[in-house]
Amino acid sequence: MKRVLAILLAFQTMLSAGVLELDIITYDQFVSRDEEALKQLKSALLEKGIVGIKGIPGYREKVNAYIEAAGHFFQLPEEVKEKYAPNREAGDLFLGYEKGKEKFKRADGEWVVDDLKVSYYAFVPDNESNKWPTEVELKTAYEELGMLMSDTAVQVMQQIDLIGPSTLDGIPRVGRMLYYRKSVEGRSDNPLWCGAHFDHGLFTALIPAVYFEEGKQVDEPADAGLFVKPTNGTEFEKVVANDPDVMLFQVGEFGQLVTNDAIKATEHRVQRPLAGSIERYCMALFFDVSMDMVVDSTSTLTNDSRYKAGGCSYQHWSNESFKRYIVAED
Repeated sequence: MKRVLAILLAFQTMLSAGVLELDIITYDQFVSRDEEALKQLKSALLEKGIVGIKGIPGYREKVNAYIEAAGHFFQLPEEVKEKYAPNREAGDLFLGYEKGKEKFKRADGEWVVDDLKVSYYAFVPDNESNKWPTEVELKTAYEELGMLMSDTAVQVMQQIDLIGPSTLDGIPRVGRMLYYRKSVEGRSDNPLWCGAHFDHGLFTALIPAVYFEEGKQVDEPADAGLFVKPTNGTEFEKVVANDPDVMLFQVGEFGQLVTNDAIKATEHRVQRPLAGSIERYCMALFFDVSMDMVVDSTSTLTNDSRYKAGGCSYQHWSNESFKRYIVAED
C-alpha cells in the first residue's frame, strides 16, 4: 500500500507541474554578440539552468538525418544491437550500445532502474575507439550533428566565461544517442523515462526530442518530455521545446564546481506520458575537462560525498558519479 500511494503521489505531482518559459535567442544575435541577447543567455543559464539558440545554419537538416539514422539502428533486432555493447571485462566502460544501466532515486527514496532508456555512446569527433554498426549507416549523421553541437556549445561556454580558449583542446566530447522505448513497456512503478539527476560533467548540449507512435511522428505529449528544476526554484517545470530549429544547453556539476557556484548545475528528468504507446528520440553531447584537472572549490557541491577535500580531480569526480548511478553488473 505504501508503494502504491508513493506512485500515485508521483503521478499527481507530474500532472500539477508548471511550465518553464524557455529563453531563446537567435543564432544571428549570438554570433553578432548582441548585448541584450547575450545578457539573456547568461541570465537564463544562471537562473533557469537551460537556454536555447534558434536558427543555427544547417542544424535542422542534420537533426532530421540523425533522427532517421537513430530510428534505423534502434529498430534492429536486440541480438544485433547487443553486438555493439561495451565489453566491460576488457575495460571498455561505455562506448556503444547500452540499455537499462542507470538508476535514480525516486522522491520516496527508492532507487529505480531506468529500464526504458536506451543509449548509443560515441566520441565526437570520431576516433578509433568508437564502435559503428555495419547493419545501418549511423556514423555520418551522428558525427555531423555532434560536431555542429560541439562548435556551438564551445562558443556558448566561452561567452559565459565557463572555459578559456584552450580549456578543451584535445578532449573529445561524449555523444549520447538516446532512445526512450515505448512508454507502455516499462515498470508500472516508474512514471519516468529518466529519473531526476544532474549531468556530472562541465556542460551539455542537446536537441529537442522527437516522438513517434506506431511508426508515425507525433507532437510531444502535454504530460511528457524534459522537466527541469530552475536554479532559482524548488519544483520541476516542463520545458516546452518543440521547435526543431532550437539547440538547447544545460550546465553540469563540474561546471558549478569550477565557477564556485557562479553558475549552477541543471537538475532535470524526462517524464513518460500516462497514455499512449509513445517512443522518444534525442541526442545529448557532454563536455568534459581533462581528467587531470583539479579544483579546490568553494561551491556548495563540496559537501557532496563525491568531492575530495583539498583538491578534487575530474577523474575522481567522474568515477564517483558513475559509481552512484550505474547499475552494478551481476
